[in-house]
Amino acid sequence: PIGDGRQRAPNTVDPADRAGVSLATIGIAGAGKANGKVAQCASFSLGSSSMLFEDDASLGRREQKKLETRRAIRNAGLDLALENGLESLTVELIAHTAGVSPRTFFNYFASKEDALVTEAAEGATQVRTLLLERPADESPMRALHYAIINSNYYGSVPPDRDRLLARQRLTQENPSLMAHQLGKISIAERTIAVAVAERMDTDIDQDLVPELLAATAVSIIRVAMRHWVAEGDRPLHELIDMAFEQFEGMNLFNDHTVGVTS
Repeated sequence: PIGDGRQRAPNTVDPADRAGVSLATIGIAGAGKANGKVAQCASFSLGSSSMLFEDDASLGRREQKKLETRRAIRNAGLDLALENGLESLTVELIAHTAGVSPRTFFNYFASKEDALVTEAAEGATQVRTLLLERPADESPMRALHYAIINSNYYGSVPPDRDRLLARQRLTQENPSLMAHQLGKISIAERTIAVAVAERMDTDIDQDLVPELLAATAVSIIRVAMRHWVAEGDRPLHELIDMAFEQFEGMNLFNDHTVGVTS
């Protein structure tokens, strides 16, 4: 229990390595022009992709095989990228190391970048489900806060923390991966915005508030993630929780001391 009626999500396995089928990849024009600003914007999702609510035991034999294949491909890609660098990494090399064919690789991932970055959209799907279950009398932003903290994706402690950190650091150190990840983040933000609009019973195309709240929540997660990757000594869910609480305590339009150092 973490207070205010919230319950911390139980420990589960590596997020992105849980999904049986990869999400669609969003192409980003001009990805090769990514720079440090892009890198800061994309420091958002977990180094492995999505945590499903079900555990391995609940999956059928076919789904378990897909899960194992997906993990093998992602692990091979990460190990090769860390050892030899992203530039020399190819789909063929990843597939060979994982013991699958390139055709099988493309059944799970659209590109080598897709196998290396995270799939934040699955985390957003979890947040959407939990958000719509929150008490109706909660404010939209508070409900978002609790939904994020209670999700398996953001609220649990990964069992392979060092590997997850390595994947995220690899992403932050390579502008092409960062640019690719922006597409994942945009999917996640849109999913959350649509859920907020549904909860508020408003038209997302007419009301700015749902998208503003979703963008704020995503930014809070991104900042917490960046600090987690840089420091690595505190659980990510604690940093996200703290970031939401600090944001809630700010009086940004009236408090002239916010951000002022003595």
